[in-house]
Amino acid sequence: MKPGSRDTIPTISEIVREATAICDPEGTDTAVLGFFESFEDDDRPATAAEDLQGELLSTVRGIDPEGDDPAAFAAAAAAVWLATNPSQADNGDHVLREGVRLVFEGNPPEPLAEWLAARGVEL
Repeated sequence: MKPGSRDTIPTISEIVREATAICDPEGTDTAVLGFFESFEDDDRPATAAEDLQGELLSTVRGIDPEGDDPAAFAAAAAAVWLATNPSQADNGDHVLREGVRLVFEGNPPEPLAEWLAARGVEL
């Protein structure tokens, strides 16, 4: 959002819902579902969280300590991007690409990079 914008600031619940829908549209990935459920009632403004990225990634690590579910990590990265770019939720590939670039500084873990490549998302 641009400074002075009158756009509505999404809640954490809303950005996580959008992010999980992008990463697991069928709702069959248990780690992504667990991530969604962790934040489904979180009505804090997404931009007001002190360390949103850290909180989201920490939650995913708690759900998937082995780090073998790249969709959950992609959902966290997408949610971080959507916190400040909520109007882009309809462009899933763009949200994934930019979220992963932002959160993982362009160097995602190999399982996540492979998951993105399988979806046709280039970094």
